[in-house]
Amino acid sequence: MRIKILIFLGIFCFLALSAGGCLGGQQKPLGFSGVISYDGILYLGSTDGKIVAVNPSARNQEMSFPSSDGEWSFAITMPSKGISCGPSSVPVNIYGTPVVVDGLVCIGTYNGKVLMMSPSARSQNLDFPQLRSSEWAYPRTEDGIEPIVGSPVAADDTVYVCSSDGRVYALDMTYGDEKWKSDPLGDKLWITPVVEEETVYVSTFDGHIYALSAKDGSLLPWAFEAEAGFVSSPVLYENTIFAGSFDRNLYAVRVGDNEPLWKFPGDNWFWAAPVVANGVVYAGCLDGKVYAIDSKTGNELWEFDAGSPIVSSPALADDLLVVACDSGEVYALDIFNGKLINEVSIDAPIQGALCIQEGIVYIRAQDNCLYAMDVGKGKTNWRFPLTIK
Repeated sequence: MRIKILIFLGIFCFLALSAGGCLGGQQKPLGFSGVISYDGILYLGSTDGKIVAVNPSARNQEMSFPSSDGEWSFAITMPSKGISCGPSSVPVNIYGTPVVVDGLVCIGTYNGKVLMMSPSARSQNLDFPQLRSSEWAYPRTEDGIEPIVGSPVAADDTVYVCSSDGRVYALDMTYGDEKWKSDPLGDKLWITPVVEEETVYVSTFDGHIYALSAKDGSLLPWAFEAEAGFVSSPVLYENTIFAGSFDRNLYAVRVGDNEPLWKFPGDNWFWAAPVVANGVVYAGCLDGKVYAIDSKTGNELWEFDAGSPIVSSPALADDLLVVACDSGEVYALDIFNGKLINEVSIDAPIQGALCIQEGIVYIRAQDNCLYAMDVGKGKTNWRFPLTIK
Protein backbone atom coordinates (compact mmCIF):
# COMPACT_ATOMS: atom_id res chain seq x y z
CA MET A 1 0.00 0.00 0.00
CA ARG A 2 2.85 2.40 0.78
CA ILE A 3 4.26 1.76 -2.70
CA LYS A 4 0.91 2.76 -4.23
CA ILE A 5 0.88 5.95 -2.20
CA LEU A 6 4.44 6.80 -3.25
CA ILE A 7 3.56 6.21 -6.91
CA PHE A 8 0.54 8.48 -6.53
CA LEU A 9 2.60 11.21 -4.88
CA GLY A 10 5.34 10.87 -7.47
CA ILE A 11 2.97 11.25 -10.41
CA PHE A 12 1.24 14.24 -8.83
CA CYS A 13 4.52 15.95 -7.98
CA PHE A 14 5.94 15.37 -11.47
CA LEU A 15 2.88 16.94 -13.07
CA ALA A 16 2.92 19.86 -10.67
CA LEU A 17 6.64 20.53 -11.09
CA SER A 18 6.54 20.20 -14.86
CA ALA A 19 3.81 22.83 -14.81
CA GLY A 20 6.13 25.27 -13.12
CA GLY A 21 9.08 24.77 -15.44
CA CYS A 22 9.75 24.18 -19.11
CA LEU A 23 8.77 21.05 -20.92
CA GLY A 24 9.50 20.85 -24.61
CA GLY A 25 10.30 24.59 -24.54
CA GLN A 26 6.82 25.60 -23.45
CA GLN A 27 5.15 26.50 -20.20
CA LYS A 28 2.79 23.71 -19.20
CA PRO A 29 0.21 25.11 -16.77
CA LEU A 30 -1.72 22.76 -14.56
CA GLY A 31 -4.39 22.73 -11.90
CA PHE A 32 -7.94 21.56 -11.44
CA SER A 33 -9.64 24.44 -9.69
CA GLY A 34 -13.42 24.29 -9.47
CA VAL A 35 -16.11 26.93 -9.79
CA ILE A 36 -18.20 28.71 -7.14
CA SER A 37 -20.99 31.26 -7.43
CA TYR A 38 -21.55 34.30 -5.23
CA ASP A 39 -24.05 37.09 -5.79
CA GLY A 40 -24.46 36.21 -9.46
CA ILE A 41 -20.73 36.02 -10.27
CA LEU A 42 -18.70 32.87 -10.92
CA TYR A 43 -15.20 32.61 -9.42
CA LEU A 44 -12.62 30.04 -10.48
CA GLY A 45 -8.94 29.38 -11.04
CA SER A 46 -7.66 28.95 -14.60
CA THR A 47 -4.98 26.51 -15.73
CA ASP A 48 -2.68 29.44 -16.50
CA GLY A 49 -2.63 30.72 -12.93
CA LYS A 50 -5.40 33.32 -12.90
CA ILE A 51 -8.35 33.89 -10.61
CA VAL A 52 -11.21 34.83 -12.91
CA ALA A 53 -14.58 36.42 -12.13
CA VAL A 54 -17.22 35.69 -14.78
CA ASN A 55 -20.74 37.08 -15.11
CA PRO A 56 -22.95 34.42 -16.74
CA SER A 57 -25.32 37.09 -18.08
CA ALA A 58 -22.45 38.83 -19.88
CA ARG A 59 -21.28 35.52 -21.34
CA ASN A 60 -24.80 34.74 -22.53
CA GLN A 61 -24.69 38.04 -24.41
CA GLU A 62 -21.17 37.34 -25.70
CA MET A 63 -19.94 40.68 -24.36
CA SER A 64 -16.25 41.59 -24.42
CA PHE A 65 -14.33 40.46 -21.34
CA PRO A 66 -14.14 41.93 -18.83
CA SER A 67 -17.56 43.50 -18.88
CA SER A 68 -18.43 46.20 -16.38
CA ASP A 69 -20.72 43.76 -14.59
CA GLY A 70 -18.34 42.35 -11.99
CA GLU A 71 -15.88 40.61 -14.31
CA TRP A 72 -12.10 40.61 -13.81
CA SER A 73 -9.03 38.39 -13.91
CA PHE A 74 -5.95 38.42 -11.70
CA ALA A 75 -2.75 36.65 -12.72
CA ILE A 76 -0.80 34.93 -9.93
CA THR A 77 2.83 34.24 -10.76
CA MET A 78 5.99 33.11 -9.03
CA PRO A 79 9.69 33.46 -9.94
CA SER A 80 10.98 30.85 -12.36
CA LYS A 81 13.40 28.46 -10.65
CA GLY A 82 16.20 26.31 -11.94
CA ILE A 83 17.76 26.59 -15.39
CA SER A 84 16.09 29.44 -17.23
CA CYS A 85 14.36 28.45 -20.47
CA GLY A 86 11.67 31.08 -20.63
CA PRO A 87 10.18 34.01 -18.72
CA SER A 88 11.52 35.07 -15.31
CA SER A 89 8.12 34.37 -13.78
CA VAL A 90 5.71 31.53 -14.37
CA PRO A 91 2.03 30.99 -13.62
CA VAL A 92 1.14 29.48 -10.28
CA ASN A 93 -0.80 26.22 -10.24
CA ILE A 94 -4.23 26.47 -8.63
CA TYR A 95 -5.77 23.19 -7.49
CA GLY A 96 -8.31 24.37 -4.96
CA THR A 97 -11.60 26.13 -5.48
CA PRO A 98 -11.94 29.75 -4.30
CA VAL A 99 -14.13 30.61 -1.35
CA VAL A 100 -15.98 33.92 -0.99
CA VAL A 101 -15.87 35.58 2.43
CA ASP A 102 -18.02 38.67 2.96
CA GLY A 103 -17.63 39.54 -0.71
CA LEU A 104 -13.87 38.91 -0.77
CA VAL A 105 -12.33 36.02 -2.72
CA CYS A 106 -9.85 33.69 -0.99
CA ILE A 107 -7.63 31.05 -2.61
CA GLY A 108 -4.64 28.89 -1.68
CA THR A 109 -1.97 28.27 -4.32
CA TYR A 110 0.60 25.61 -5.10
CA ASN A 111 3.46 27.98 -4.32
CA GLY A 112 2.27 28.07 -0.71
CA LYS A 113 0.39 31.35 -0.61
CA VAL A 114 -3.07 32.24 0.70
CA LEU A 115 -4.56 35.32 -0.98
CA MET A 116 -7.60 37.39 -0.03
CA MET A 117 -8.74 39.50 -2.99
CA SER A 118 -11.19 42.38 -3.32
CA PRO A 119 -13.32 42.21 -6.49
CA SER A 120 -13.38 46.03 -6.54
CA ALA A 121 -9.58 46.33 -6.44
CA ARG A 122 -9.07 43.47 -8.90
CA SER A 123 -11.53 44.93 -11.40
CA GLN A 124 -9.45 48.13 -11.34
CA ASN A 125 -6.18 46.21 -11.84
CA LEU A 126 -4.66 47.85 -8.76
CA ASP A 127 -1.45 46.54 -7.25
CA PHE A 128 -1.94 43.62 -4.90
CA PRO A 129 -2.58 43.70 -2.00
CA GLN A 130 -4.73 46.78 -1.46
CA LEU A 131 -4.83 46.91 2.33
CA ARG A 132 -7.58 49.53 2.37
CA SER A 133 -9.73 47.09 0.39
CA SER A 134 -9.08 44.35 2.99
CA GLU A 135 -6.71 42.45 0.70
CA TRP A 136 -3.87 40.40 2.14
CA ALA A 137 -1.40 37.64 1.40
CA TYR A 138 -0.07 34.98 3.74
CA PRO A 139 2.83 34.78 4.27
CA ARG A 140 3.51 38.48 3.70
CA THR A 141 7.11 37.79 2.65
CA GLU A 142 8.17 36.51 -0.78
CA ASP A 143 8.44 33.04 0.71
CA GLY A 144 5.48 30.71 0.97
CA ILE A 145 4.59 27.74 3.09
CA GLU A 146 4.62 24.35 1.39
CA PRO A 147 2.24 23.81 -1.58
CA ILE A 148 -1.50 24.11 -0.99
CA VAL A 149 -3.64 21.66 -2.99
CA GLY A 150 -6.99 21.72 -1.19
CA SER A 151 -9.45 24.60 -0.91
CA PRO A 152 -9.57 27.12 1.93
CA VAL A 153 -12.43 26.93 4.42
CA ALA A 154 -13.87 30.02 6.10
CA ALA A 155 -15.62 29.75 9.45
CA ASP A 156 -16.48 32.57 11.86
CA ASP A 157 -13.50 34.94 11.64
CA THR A 158 -10.92 32.39 10.48
CA VAL A 159 -9.62 30.92 7.21
CA TYR A 160 -8.29 27.36 7.44
CA VAL A 161 -5.95 25.75 4.91
CA CYS A 162 -3.96 22.53 4.75
CA SER A 163 -0.40 22.45 3.42
CA SER A 164 2.05 19.94 1.99
CA ASP A 165 4.12 20.33 5.17
CA GLY A 166 1.41 18.28 6.90
CA ARG A 167 0.08 21.19 8.91
CA VAL A 168 -3.25 22.99 9.22
CA TYR A 169 -3.02 26.79 9.26
CA ALA A 170 -5.59 29.11 10.83
CA LEU A 171 -5.47 32.71 9.57
CA ASP A 172 -7.28 35.81 10.69
CA MET A 173 -9.98 36.48 8.11
CA THR A 174 -9.60 40.27 8.22
CA TYR A 175 -5.84 40.77 8.20
CA GLY A 176 -4.34 37.40 7.24
CA ASP A 177 -2.37 37.07 10.47
CA GLU A 178 -1.46 33.56 11.53
CA LYS A 179 -3.54 32.53 14.52
CA TRP A 180 -1.97 29.11 14.82
CA LYS A 181 -0.48 26.25 12.87
CA SER A 182 -0.82 22.64 13.93
CA ASP A 183 1.94 20.18 14.51
CA PRO A 184 2.71 18.08 11.40
CA LEU A 185 -0.06 15.50 11.00
CA GLY A 186 1.53 13.53 8.17
CA ASP A 187 3.89 13.89 5.23
CA LYS A 188 1.44 15.96 3.20
CA LEU A 189 -2.06 17.34 3.58
CA TRP A 190 -3.50 17.73 0.09
CA ILE A 191 -7.07 17.96 1.31
CA THR A 192 -9.77 20.45 2.21
CA PRO A 193 -10.48 20.34 5.95
CA VAL A 194 -13.92 20.15 7.54
CA VAL A 195 -14.77 22.73 10.19
CA GLU A 196 -17.71 22.01 12.47
CA GLU A 197 -18.32 24.35 15.40
CA GLU A 198 -15.10 24.24 17.46
CA THR A 199 -13.47 21.30 15.67
CA VAL A 200 -11.36 20.91 12.52
CA TYR A 201 -11.27 17.45 10.91
CA VAL A 202 -8.60 16.25 8.47
CA SER A 203 -7.81 12.94 6.76
CA THR A 204 -4.22 11.94 5.97
CA PHE A 205 -2.27 9.85 3.50
CA ASP A 206 -1.08 7.61 6.34
CA GLY A 207 -4.62 6.57 7.28
CA HIS A 208 -5.58 8.90 10.12
CA ILE A 209 -8.58 11.10 10.73
CA TYR A 210 -7.65 13.77 13.24
CA ALA A 211 -9.81 16.19 15.21
CA LEU A 212 -8.18 19.51 16.11
CA SER A 213 -9.29 22.39 18.27
CA ALA A 214 -10.41 25.27 16.06
CA LYS A 215 -9.26 27.60 18.83
CA ASP A 216 -5.56 26.70 18.99
CA GLY A 217 -4.91 23.75 16.62
CA SER A 218 -4.17 21.28 19.38
CA LEU A 219 -5.09 17.64 18.83
CA LEU A 220 -8.29 16.57 20.52
CA PRO A 221 -8.43 13.18 22.28
CA TRP A 222 -10.19 11.31 19.46
CA ALA A 223 -8.46 10.10 16.31
CA PHE A 224 -9.24 7.27 13.90
CA GLU A 225 -6.61 5.05 12.30
CA ALA A 226 -7.26 2.89 9.23
CA GLU A 227 -5.02 0.21 7.73
CA ALA A 228 -4.59 2.27 4.54
CA GLY A 229 -4.21 5.97 3.84
CA PHE A 230 -7.02 8.30 2.83
CA VAL A 231 -6.96 9.77 -0.65
CA SER A 232 -10.02 12.04 -0.55
CA SER A 233 -10.93 15.02 1.57
CA PRO A 234 -13.27 14.20 4.46
CA VAL A 235 -17.00 14.97 4.46
CA LEU A 236 -18.99 15.31 7.69
CA TYR A 237 -22.67 14.41 7.83
CA GLU A 238 -24.70 13.72 10.98
CA ASN A 239 -21.58 13.18 13.11
CA THR A 240 -20.12 10.69 10.62
CA ILE A 241 -17.04 11.28 8.47
CA PHE A 242 -16.90 9.87 4.95
CA ALA A 243 -13.60 9.55 3.07
CA GLY A 244 -12.08 7.46 0.28
CA SER A 245 -9.04 5.30 0.97
CA PHE A 246 -6.09 3.87 -0.94
CA ASP A 247 -7.49 0.39 -0.19
CA ARG A 248 -10.32 1.19 -2.66
CA ASN A 249 -12.93 1.51 0.07
CA LEU A 250 -15.15 4.40 1.01
CA TYR A 251 -15.12 4.68 4.81
CA ALA A 252 -17.89 5.86 7.11
CA VAL A 253 -16.54 6.65 10.58
CA ARG A 254 -18.60 8.00 13.43
CA VAL A 255 -16.80 10.71 15.35
CA GLY A 256 -15.56 9.15 18.58
CA ASP A 257 -15.51 5.54 17.31
CA ASN A 258 -12.40 3.43 16.79
CA GLU A 259 -13.96 1.15 14.17
CA PRO A 260 -15.61 2.20 10.91
CA LEU A 261 -19.38 2.24 10.76
CA TRP A 262 -18.98 0.60 7.36
CA LYS A 263 -16.66 0.27 4.39
CA PHE A 264 -17.93 0.24 0.81
CA PRO A 265 -15.67 -1.33 -1.84
CA GLY A 266 -15.00 0.09 -5.29
CA ASP A 267 -12.76 -1.20 -8.06
CA ASN A 268 -10.42 1.78 -7.72
CA TRP A 269 -9.84 4.80 -5.48
CA PHE A 270 -12.62 7.09 -4.35
CA TRP A 271 -10.48 10.11 -5.23
CA ALA A 272 -13.19 12.77 -5.05
CA ALA A 273 -14.98 13.63 -1.83
CA PRO A 274 -18.51 12.23 -1.81
CA VAL A 275 -21.70 14.25 -1.56
CA VAL A 276 -24.17 13.35 1.20
CA ALA A 277 -27.81 14.43 1.38
CA ASN A 278 -31.03 13.02 2.83
CA GLY A 279 -29.31 9.93 4.18
CA VAL A 280 -27.64 8.98 0.88
CA VAL A 281 -23.94 9.09 0.02
CA TYR A 282 -23.20 9.78 -3.65
CA ALA A 283 -19.62 8.74 -4.40
CA GLY A 284 -17.75 8.92 -7.68
CA CYS A 285 -14.89 6.47 -8.18
CA LEU A 286 -11.89 6.13 -10.46
CA ASP A 287 -13.41 2.83 -11.59
CA GLY A 288 -15.79 4.96 -13.68
CA LYS A 289 -18.87 4.36 -11.54
CA VAL A 290 -20.92 6.53 -9.23
CA TYR A 291 -22.50 4.78 -6.27
CA ALA A 292 -25.52 5.72 -4.17
CA ILE A 293 -25.05 4.30 -0.66
CA ASP A 294 -27.23 4.33 2.44
CA SER A 295 -25.34 6.59 4.87
CA LYS A 296 -26.22 4.51 7.95
CA THR A 297 -25.87 0.94 6.66
CA GLY A 298 -23.42 1.18 3.78
CA ASN A 299 -25.82 -0.75 1.54
CA GLU A 300 -25.72 0.07 -2.14
CA LEU A 301 -28.91 1.69 -3.41
CA TRP A 302 -27.86 1.93 -7.04
CA GLU A 303 -24.85 2.46 -9.27
CA PHE A 304 -24.23 4.07 -12.64
CA ASP A 305 -21.36 3.16 -14.94
CA ALA A 306 -20.03 6.32 -16.59
CA GLY A 307 -17.28 4.44 -18.40
CA SER A 308 -14.49 6.88 -17.42
CA PRO A 309 -12.75 7.78 -14.15
CA ILE A 310 -14.64 10.25 -11.97
CA VAL A 311 -12.20 12.77 -10.51
CA SER A 312 -14.53 15.56 -9.39
CA SER A 313 -17.25 15.30 -6.77
CA PRO A 314 -20.84 14.86 -7.99
CA ALA A 315 -23.26 17.74 -7.50
CA LEU A 316 -26.96 17.80 -6.61
CA ALA A 317 -29.62 19.88 -8.35
CA ASP A 318 -33.12 19.19 -7.06
CA ASP A 319 -33.86 15.57 -8.04
CA LEU A 320 -30.83 15.29 -10.32
CA LEU A 321 -27.30 14.13 -9.58
CA VAL A 322 -24.78 15.65 -11.98
CA VAL A 323 -21.66 13.57 -12.59
CA ALA A 324 -18.67 14.69 -14.66
CA CYS A 325 -16.05 12.29 -16.00
CA ASP A 326 -12.41 12.67 -16.86
CA SER A 327 -13.40 11.88 -20.47
CA GLY A 328 -15.51 15.05 -20.67
CA GLU A 329 -18.91 13.39 -20.38
CA VAL A 330 -21.44 15.04 -18.05
CA TYR A 331 -24.43 12.99 -16.91
CA ALA A 332 -27.68 13.97 -15.24
CA LEU A 333 -29.03 11.06 -13.17
CA ASP A 334 -32.25 10.52 -11.24
CA ILE A 335 -31.16 10.62 -7.60
CA PHE A 336 -33.67 7.96 -6.61
CA ASN A 337 -32.68 5.17 -9.02
CA GLY A 338 -29.60 6.33 -10.96
CA LYS A 339 -31.47 6.35 -14.25
CA LEU A 340 -29.82 8.42 -16.97
CA ILE A 341 -31.90 11.53 -17.69
CA ASN A 342 -29.55 13.30 -20.08
CA GLU A 343 -25.92 13.80 -21.01
CA VAL A 344 -23.65 16.42 -22.52
CA SER A 345 -20.14 15.92 -23.85
CA ILE A 346 -17.20 18.29 -24.14
CA ASP A 347 -13.90 17.42 -25.73
CA ALA A 348 -11.78 17.99 -22.61
CA PRO A 349 -11.11 16.25 -19.27
CA ILE A 350 -13.09 17.44 -16.25
CA GLN A 351 -11.32 17.33 -12.89
CA GLY A 352 -12.50 20.39 -10.91
CA ALA A 353 -15.51 20.95 -8.69
CA LEU A 354 -18.83 21.60 -10.42
CA CYS A 355 -21.11 24.55 -9.68
CA ILE A 356 -24.87 24.48 -10.23
CA GLN A 357 -26.96 27.66 -10.21
CA GLU A 358 -30.60 27.89 -11.34
CA GLY A 359 -30.38 24.59 -13.17
CA ILE A 360 -27.21 25.50 -15.10
CA VAL A 361 -24.00 23.52 -14.51
CA TYR A 362 -20.75 25.49 -14.70
CA ILE A 363 -17.57 23.51 -15.33
CA ARG A 364 -13.98 24.62 -15.79
CA ALA A 365 -12.43 21.89 -17.93
CA GLN A 366 -8.77 21.07 -18.49
CA ASP A 367 -8.81 22.87 -21.85
CA ASN A 368 -8.90 26.09 -19.77
CA CYS A 369 -12.45 26.91 -20.80
CA LEU A 370 -15.52 27.58 -18.69
CA TYR A 371 -18.68 25.79 -19.83
CA ALA A 372 -22.30 26.57 -19.03
CA MET A 373 -24.46 23.49 -19.50
CA ASP A 374 -28.16 22.85 -19.27
CA VAL A 375 -27.69 19.18 -18.50
CA GLY A 376 -31.40 18.65 -17.95
CA LYS A 377 -31.96 19.59 -21.58
CA GLY A 378 -28.75 18.00 -22.80
CA LYS A 379 -27.08 21.08 -24.29
CA THR A 380 -24.15 23.45 -23.77
CA ASN A 381 -25.24 27.08 -23.54
CA TRP A 382 -21.82 28.65 -23.99
CA ARG A 383 -18.08 28.03 -23.83
CA PHE A 384 -15.74 30.76 -22.59
CA PRO A 385 -11.94 30.49 -23.10
CA LEU A 386 -10.05 31.60 -20.00
CA THR A 387 -6.77 32.39 -21.77
CA ILE A 388 -7.12 36.12 -21.21
CA LYS A 389 -4.40 38.59 -22.10
